[in-house]
Amino acid sequence: MWSMESALASTGERHRVAAYRSVWHSLVDTDFQQGHVEALGLRTRYVRAGSRDRPPLVMLHGTGGHWETFCDNIPVLAAHYDCIAFDMVGCGFTDKPDRPYEIKDYVEHALAFLDLLGVTKASIIGVSLGSWVACRLALDAPERVDKLILNASAGLLPLSQAGAASVSNRRNLSADPSWDEIERILAHLFYDRSSLTDDIIAIRQQVYRLPGPGVRTKRNLTLFDPEVRQRNLITSEEWATITAPTLIIAHVDSPDDYLKTAFAIADILPNATLTEVHKVSHWPQFERPDVFNELAIEFLSHNEPRS
Repeated sequence: MWSMESALASTGERHRVAAYRSVWHSLVDTDFQQGHVEALGLRTRYVRAGSRDRPPLVMLHGTGGHWETFCDNIPVLAAHYDCIAFDMVGCGFTDKPDRPYEIKDYVEHALAFLDLLGVTKASIIGVSLGSWVACRLALDAPERVDKLILNASAGLLPLSQAGAASVSNRRNLSADPSWDEIERILAHLFYDRSSLTDDIIAIRQQVYRLPGPGVRTKRNLTLFDPEVRQRNLITSEEWATITAPTLIIAHVDSPDDYLKTAFAIADILPNATLTEVHKVSHWPQFERPDVFNELAIEFLSHNEPRS
């Protein structure tokens, strides 16, 4: 049987197939739908893959992100779940109204979006900001959440000096959304900087160059304001009331506030399992998708992930 890999192997280029990564390369053999819906009056971009009669699995990206964050997870997880990823309010190619975005805004938008798709209950994978939104959603609408998977867990700690430096760098992108500057900032999300693909840089650059005041003022950085962040944090008492089974991914080779949060909430959440993943940083689902996908399927199917 002919395959691209076997054909390239015959020309001695097999190693290039293994090393090459792009969004389309990940999804080329996957049936998926990309579309837009009006959620809370906002044109919202999403992708959906997998049979509608399978359990829904929603994926929430991080600050300023977009659904392509999950391009290497969707093909594998869609074989088991109705996979849905979308650009949250103010992010990606979803509308960006010129107003501050706090956690309640992300939650309200997410619920409105899921209502439009007819999803009444789902498991959620959240990355960084997405993990924060997922946990607040589990608090405010527990009947809508089945299980949680948290990468780069957020929502417990106030802004650190490292966080303040990060937001300062991101604000500079408003004036200079150059390839090199975007690459420099996004590279910090990875344990191995070679994991950052050109596709992700190009997509993020396109987002930063979109017209509109919401883009120029980087409203999605609102939660990096110390005062705003403080009033949006989930208290320890609130964390203790989240009963949804939760898998916490701990990127143990990249110590930061997100790793501190992971270990802290693992001790607070009543139904949590923490799994250490090595040689990853902020985007474990992207940096080591093979490991993450296996853990996710095992957890979502049996709620007993391997350490």
